[in-house]
Amino acid sequence: MPGFIRGTTESPSSSSVVCKDASFSKEDNEHYYLIRYTSFCEQVEVDGVLRDKYVRQTRREIDEGTVREMYEDGFPEPKSKPFTYVDDEYAERAIRCSRTYYEYAKDICENYRMDLRRYKLIRERKQYIGISNREAYQAMCEDLAFVQQSLKTVLNDYADLFRKRFSEGLSIRKAADAMQQNRGVIERRQAALYRAFAQLLQQRDEADVVCRLMQKTEYDQRDIEDLLE
Repeated sequence: MPGFIRGTTESPSSSSVVCKDASFSKEDNEHYYLIRYTSFCEQVEVDGVLRDKYVRQTRREIDEGTVREMYEDGFPEPKSKPFTYVDDEYAERAIRCSRTYYEYAKDICENYRMDLRRYKLIRERKQYIGISNREAYQAMCEDLAFVQQSLKTVLNDYADLFRKRFSEGLSIRKAADAMQQNRGVIERRQAALYRAFAQLLQQRDEADVVCRLMQKTEYDQRDIEDLLE
């Protein structure tokens, strides 16, 4: 059963491993299993060759939403990269810094709730909050309007999911409970939403003959600056 660690106890001799089947193509694939750490590290003989009994799924993308899910499920934060979730409209927001349309779609969705709050504050206080200039403000407004219009038309089938996850800010677990679905279904629907929205964003750029993604020269320069820091 391929799996990945979600949490362990402190002592290696008595620790347990929380894992799940990493075959994402399977239906009803959200069940977790608790096994001893020693058992997790055991090997078994397959066709005369010793192989690991279990393996870690290292290719799974771990984003902020996943970390928040771990908190809600009672697991500790990843030790290699401490994470602090900032739910603050005053926090600096980088607009249109994605390298692919999938990243762009995901960025708009995950920041929708906070961007809408920023927009209302900026209109109310007549000053830029969380963004640096008028160009960034106009880009944020354009993206907000585009996702709202898309949800009324082409993406209408995802409107309920979007409202639970990104307007109300529910976690995947809580959204699944509210929609009376399991987490696996919600995760797959969310990924499908990202793909469908990414296609619309690309079509918009092609129609406008512009590219709203970060250009390669821009992110190459950012990588260089990160190394210098």
